[in-house]
Amino acid sequence: MVGFIAVAVLVVSSQVTDVTVYNDRALVVRTAEVTLEQGINALMFSDLPEAVDSRGIQVNGSGAVTVLDVRFKTENFKEIPQAAWKELYAKQEDLAWNEKAILQRIDVLRQAKAFLAQIGSKVTHQAEKEGELELDPESWEKMLVLYTEKNTEYDEGLRKAEVDLKAVRDALAQVKADIRDAGADTRKKRRVVEVDLEAVADGKAVLKLSYIVRGPKWIPTYDVRVDTKTREMEIKYFALVRQNTGEDWGDVALQLSTANPSLGGQHMELDPWRITIRKPVSKSVYGSAAAGSAKMDQGYSMLNRFGSDNMYGDDILLPELVFDEPAPIQVRETTTLRQGASVVFAVRDESTIDSDNVEHRVAVSSVTLPSTFRYSTVPKVDPHAYLKAKAVNAGSHPFLEGKANVFLDGSFVATSTMELVAPNEEFWVFLGADESMKVEHKLIKRYQSKEGITGRGLRHTHEYLMTVKNTHSVPEEVIVWDQLPISGSEGLKVKLLQPKYSKDTEAFKIDDEQRIQWFQTVEPGQAWEIPFSFYVEAPKGVAIDGFE
Repeated sequence: MVGFIAVAVLVVSSQVTDVTVYNDRALVVRTAEVTLEQGINALMFSDLPEAVDSRGIQVNGSGAVTVLDVRFKTENFKEIPQAAWKELYAKQEDLAWNEKAILQRIDVLRQAKAFLAQIGSKVTHQAEKEGELELDPESWEKMLVLYTEKNTEYDEGLRKAEVDLKAVRDALAQVKADIRDAGADTRKKRRVVEVDLEAVADGKAVLKLSYIVRGPKWIPTYDVRVDTKTREMEIKYFALVRQNTGEDWGDVALQLSTANPSLGGQHMELDPWRITIRKPVSKSVYGSAAAGSAKMDQGYSMLNRFGSDNMYGDDILLPELVFDEPAPIQVRETTTLRQGASVVFAVRDESTIDSDNVEHRVAVSSVTLPSTFRYSTVPKVDPHAYLKAKAVNAGSHPFLEGKANVFLDGSFVATSTMELVAPNEEFWVFLGADESMKVEHKLIKRYQSKEGITGRGLRHTHEYLMTVKNTHSVPEEVIVWDQLPISGSEGLKVKLLQPKYSKDTEAFKIDDEQRIQWFQTVEPGQAWEIPFSFYVEAPKGVAIDGFE
C-alpha cells in the first residue's frame, strides 16, 4: 500500500457565506477560494466555533479536485484568539472597576453623612449640657441651612450611586452570562478541519465547508397593521435570530428552517409495562433511597436505550447546499422551500447576524390581505368589546405561532398572538379593545321563591340585561358571551329562562360547558339589548358552592 507523501498544511482564508438556522442550532457554510498545485494538497480551516459538531462536517465545492480525507481536530492554545471574546473580558474588567469605584463613592458619602450627623449632634445637644457653644439666631439659621443642604446633597448622591451600582451589576451579570454562553471562560482549545485534496493540475478551486453549531435559534414575530377604513390587514413577518457561537455571520445567505432536529428521526419505543402485587415492606431509613435508586435505574435504562450521545438524533436531514448566487431583487422577501414535513424560508437578500447573543430582527416578508371585522365581548367580566379581524392567508408560506404587535390606524394598540396558519387557511387576529363600542352589564333582579307542594325546594332566580351600543358609522358584527352555572350535584337543577332555547342557531348557541354565544349585526348608532335570566333549584337550607 502506497502512503501519502507528507506535505505542508496551508491555512486557508474563508468566510461564512450560507447559514440555515433551526430552533436550537445552525448549519453554517464557509467558502474559500484556494490555489492548488498538481498532486496532493493539505488545507486547514482554522478557528472554528467551540460548539461545532464534528459529526456534521462536510466538504464540497467546485474545481478539478478530489477530496481524499477530512479530519476534525482540536488544538490547544493559551490565548483566546476570538476578538469578540477578548472584548467580553475587557468589558467585564471595566465593569468590575466601575463597580469598585461606585462602592468607594457610596462609602465616602455614608461617612460624610455620619460626620454631618456628629456635627449636628454636638451643636444641638452637647452645648446644652456644657454651655460651651452659644450661637446667635443668624448663626443658627446659617448652620441649619448648611446642615439641610449638605444632607440633601449626600442623600441625592447616595440615591444616584445606588442606581449606578445596580446598572453596573446588571451589566456585569449579563457579560458574565455571555461569557458562559460562549464558553470563553473554559475554552482552552480551538477547532480546526484539515482537508486533503488531489488536484489534476495547477489551478484554483472553490471549497465549501459546512458544519453544525449548537446554540443559534430563531423565533417568528409579526407586525399586524390594520386600516379600519379600507379594512385591509398588512402582516409583516420577521424572524428574531440569536447566536453566540463566537463567529459573526456577515452578509450571509440566510435560511430559516421549521425543522426540529433535536426530536430525532423517530419516536421512542415502549418498554414492556409490567405490574406485580406489592409486597409489604418494613419501614427503614433506607426506604426512600431504594425508591430513588429505582427511579435512577429506570432513567439510566432509558438513557442507555437511546444513547447518551444522541443529542441530535441519527436521522437529521441536512438541506442540499446550493452554491449559485441568488439573483438580486429590490423587495426583501423569502422563497418557501418544502423539505419533508418542515418548511425552509430562504431570505433572498444578504443578512448579518453578529455573535452577540442579541436578537436580530430579520425582515422575512410582507403581505396585505382583505379582512372582515367582528367584535367579541364578555360583559359579565369585562366592560369592553374587543375587535378582531378575519382574513385568509393568501401568501405562499405559512404563519408560524408567535407574538404580534398590533397597530390600528397607525397606532399601537395591543400585543396579540398569531397561531399556526397554513397557506389559504382562514385565521383571526385580535386587535385590542375598542372604547367606541359601548358595553354594559346590569343585574335587574335576584330573588328566591319556594317550589314544590311541600315547599322544600328553593328556587334562586337571576335576571340580567346586557347592552352593546355601536357608535361607529358602519354596521358591526358583535358576539356576546355569558354562561349558565353547571350543576355538579344531583340535588341542583339549572334552567335557562330567557332567551328560549331549543337548538343552536347562527344567532344563539350553547356549548357543552354551558357557555352561551349571541351573534348579531348592530347598526350604526343602535343599541342591542340582550335579556338573560335563569334559575337554580336546590333543597331548602342547602348552601351552594360557586354560586354568586
